[in-house]
Amino acid sequence: MDHLERTIRQRISRRAILRVVTLGGIAALATACAPAAPTAPTAAPKTETKPVESKPAETKPAAQPTSAPAAAKPTTAPAAATKSAGEIKIALAAEPNTFDPHLTVGRNTQIFVANVFDGLTARDEKANVIPALATEWKPLDRTGWQFKLRQGVKFHNGDEFNAESVKFTVERAINPETKSTISSEVGTIAGVDIIDPYTVNINTKQPDIMLPNRLGELYGGMLSPKHTGATDAASLATKPNGTGPYRLTDWVKNERLVLEANPDYWRGPAPVAKITVRPILEDAARIAALQAGEVDFVGNVPYERIEELKGNTNLAVKTVSTPRVFFIAIDPRQKPFDDVRVRQALNYAVDAEAIVKTLYLGYAKRLATVVSQAGTGYDASVQPYPYDVAKAKALLAEAGYPNGFSTELDAFTGSIADHSKAAEAIAEFLRKAGVDVKLNMFEFGAFGPRRVANQVSPLHIYSLGDAYFEPAWAIKWMMQQNLGLHYRNQEIYDLCTKAEGTFDVEERKKIYADVQRKLKDDAGFIFLFQNEAVFAMNNKVQYEPRPDETQWLYAMKQA
Repeated sequence: MDHLERTIRQRISRRAILRVVTLGGIAALATACAPAAPTAPTAAPKTETKPVESKPAETKPAAQPTSAPAAAKPTTAPAAATKSAGEIKIALAAEPNTFDPHLTVGRNTQIFVANVFDGLTARDEKANVIPALATEWKPLDRTGWQFKLRQGVKFHNGDEFNAESVKFTVERAINPETKSTISSEVGTIAGVDIIDPYTVNINTKQPDIMLPNRLGELYGGMLSPKHTGATDAASLATKPNGTGPYRLTDWVKNERLVLEANPDYWRGPAPVAKITVRPILEDAARIAALQAGEVDFVGNVPYERIEELKGNTNLAVKTVSTPRVFFIAIDPRQKPFDDVRVRQALNYAVDAEAIVKTLYLGYAKRLATVVSQAGTGYDASVQPYPYDVAKAKALLAEAGYPNGFSTELDAFTGSIADHSKAAEAIAEFLRKAGVDVKLNMFEFGAFGPRRVANQVSPLHIYSLGDAYFEPAWAIKWMMQQNLGLHYRNQEIYDLCTKAEGTFDVEERKKIYADVQRKLKDDAGFIFLFQNEAVFAMNNKVQYEPRPDETQWLYAMKQA
């Protein structure tokens, strides 16, 4: 074990992955001989953001309504802050693919969009939904929501934000000609009615408890009708015009991205005048840039570097529990994955607990399905598939594959979280069960377009951050039958639709308990874990990471 840890700290190599597989087999044997563990409590733990010195806390979803939600309280913009000053340089593992809010791919893009555009709603540091461009909202007879809009807000080019902006933005998002990548976010919307210049009714095809969430900063960035109509697609992607706290002033692909504070921002100017972002894909290079003082803040800190960075008195390391769930997507349109026995066999074949302990060093939690422990209605009584190679082989034989089969698994580097090392270990576990796996590794900039074009292999690793803490959203997104995700169990999908229209949270939890049992049994994915996000910064930076994975730069300050 000591040798394994030293190897991991240097670099995760094929030899190290093989050792993870070996360790997993030993751990599984020990587990099989041990008495059953007590059932975990069903209540989700509390969300907390804190220094990494203490054990990472678990996340808890924001408070949910127990009946039809009351109207959100009107708010006014806070008093203007002190004039923006100074510069902070940050390094992230990737850069955005576009600044068009309706064509984003992945959270790495969305966190940039969220700092240039505003949605109708936002989230605070505790992940509670709060007013943004809408000051208040209320449900309308279960088939829509009314939003009162903030007055006096300007886009970066001076255009006025009003009801026409909301109608234009939403209708563009739901228009099939847009080919929106956020279509799953707006699929319940039927249309928008303007009541007056600062009031809109957004009508839905069915009851949708999550509409205010959907129109938040990740997916609900508002556009100027005048500017968008007069701008070509290339300019919309690279020269955004939002209402957000920062304006994009320079973008040299693969080199730098410069954000400058919007002096007329409705919340008041951001504390930091200029934020320069460097996309540094390699973990080691990103950490080296922080240690050398070339950047002030980095994301995606490798777990094996945490102790080293904690020893540097000039740096602070912070971690936050996230609702990001890792999984292997399975394409059931292709044999042998149309057979539930094969899908179950894949779950028995992968020792996800060994991956959590050895590659993630405990900064992750094993899951039974794709519902995070922070999700509404998370049911701890639904237990993960145990690691059982013999069971996996028996199921494969029963399904007609006594000698296994061959397939391909796609993975990638350069994302908001590391997927490559886990994929390497998973490929080895599957090989041990008799599945001949060819592992294809891409940089995320190349993998993303493959997903959009539905050109991924029958198996691919991915993760989803449930920023709403609502399982219905995450599960329906994963069953969208697009973006390389082709599994759908219609019974489960319909239950999620029912949950989306159930305002009573206790009734919704009952639906989700049924959903989780059915998810596990049908094994539409290889279920893995949720992870912790780790950040490091020098003493120049004051910043607390948010549990929804949005790097809200407006909250970043200089010490």
